[in-house]
Amino acid sequence: MRKSGNYYIYPAYFEANRTRQSGRRVPKKLALPTVNTGIIAKAAQRLSLEYKVESHVRYPSSWWTTAGVVLIKKQPDMSKTQLLKELAKVMKTLKAAGVK
Repeated sequence: MRKSGNYYIYPAYFEANRTRQSGRRVPKKLALPTVNTGIIAKAAQRLSLEYKVESHVRYPSSWWTTAGVVLIKKQPDMSKTQLLKELAKVMKTLKAAGVK
């Protein structure tokens, strides 16, 4: 059951090998080759967002793999699309710095 007041952020939203049709939600230039819930959580922490990681959740279009999900509390001044772009930018800098 969905918990209201949270955005569900799946790693698939940021994977460069996915097309928009298969689940990528950020521009290709912000996408990364591999993404996990850990780096999404670190990016959320850097942006001072309230978050929670749930590892047992599956992405609906890839139900056979358990990649997990990060629940981020909704921000009144930020849409989900804006949030995803901000997270992607921070994750790019974290990956460049060698954080996994």
